[in-house]
Amino acid sequence: MLGGLRNYLAHVGMFSRNIWLFLLAALLMGIGRQIFQVLRNQYLNALQLSGSDLTSVQGLNSLGTLVIALPAIVIIGRRSARSLLAVVALVNALAYAAQALFGNLDVFRASAFCAGLAMGLNVALGAPFLVRNTGLAERVFAFSIQSAVSWPLSGVVGSWLSGWLQSSAQAWAGQGVHFMGERVPPDLFGYRFALLVGAAIVLLGLVPVALIREPKPEGAHKSIRALLTVHNRGRLFMLGLPEMIIGFGAGLTVPFFNVYFQNEWSLGPREIAPIFTLMFLVLVVSYLLAPPLIKRFGPVKVILLSQVLSLPFFVELALRNFLWAAIVAFIMRQTLMNLSDPVYRQFAQEVADPRDRNSVAVVVHTSRQLFFVVANFASGYLIDAAGGRFTWVIVTTIGLYVVAIASELIILPRLDRARRYNTLTLERRQAVEG
Repeated sequence: MLGGLRNYLAHVGMFSRNIWLFLLAALLMGIGRQIFQVLRNQYLNALQLSGSDLTSVQGLNSLGTLVIALPAIVIIGRRSARSLLAVVALVNALAYAAQALFGNLDVFRASAFCAGLAMGLNVALGAPFLVRNTGLAERVFAFSIQSAVSWPLSGVVGSWLSGWLQSSAQAWAGQGVHFMGERVPPDLFGYRFALLVGAAIVLLGLVPVALIREPKPEGAHKSIRALLTVHNRGRLFMLGLPEMIIGFGAGLTVPFFNVYFQNEWSLGPREIAPIFTLMFLVLVVSYLLAPPLIKRFGPVKVILLSQVLSLPFFVELALRNFLWAAIVAFIMRQTLMNLSDPVYRQFAQEVADPRDRNSVAVVVHTSRQLFFVVANFASGYLIDAAGGRFTWVIVTTIGLYVVAIASELIILPRLDRARRYNTLTLERRQAVEG
């Protein structure tokens, strides 16, 4: 065990300065984003928006991520990661602040769309950046730790802060306060204050971003046509197909789990925040365990087994037997299903034609996001039709995940043979050059 730990730390010690700065920026921006993610839907719910209005805000956020997809291939090919990460931090912070300052549905929709644009760009540049700044030995560790830092680790801090900030500000507000020219009830003031703090934390991410140093991108002087050229379209389609199906299922439920606990179990922000915090703690551990699991079983088995094992826990969420069972099922479902994400992103980069890596990063994400957007809008109507219950959306999601896993059973083993060939070729080349 100690030998395994030393080996793990030795690989982490191989990270470059750029990787450490990238991880710090991801942590800070992730904390601010998670405060927002945990509270925003509850905030809109407290404003008594209908299910379709609530999900339309999330849908426009997802739509923004989709709209930037094709331009992102060109943008990340021509601009440095440092400048793009700075734009991501600024736009996200301004969008979060706008939703906190102005309790208006049109503002929610517009700023959610802008935040989606920034997030789409952030996701697109991440995988190519990690590949450029890592060697073959430490790459799997970089992908896993980046995923752990940018979501679950930042989620632990952000989820705890979300409940503490909201409840503290609500208590301080007493019977209500004057805010932005209007009388605001204490609970709404708590939401707005917490979202503003989240926006400020996102801005702190600009500090490590400013210290990143990279040469000009390879595509800095290429034409738009050259940057958009795909050299292996069949492989790109095979990588995108399972993500499309998973995206639709995820879009029906994932953004609204906080509302699930609010509607199905009558929990408030103070009770929901610890549930998300515990989920993120478990997910951090699972992400950190991903590298040895991949080395032991290979990426395809890790992807498929984690997704299959998540399904029974999703069934428990639909059955709604006991609160403790729903909490355990939520944590295990999130942990197992999300464990496959960094593994899949690295796998996609390794099986791709090296000339298509930017395109692959965008297409893999966009394939999921495209159907995630459609599902965001559909989810509200399913929830409303069920009288605020989540049974229909959860059952539909389970069915879609089963179809996605079946498609992966056909596609991924074939692609894994190409991955092993590419890896072996690279190792031989490095041995000759060494």
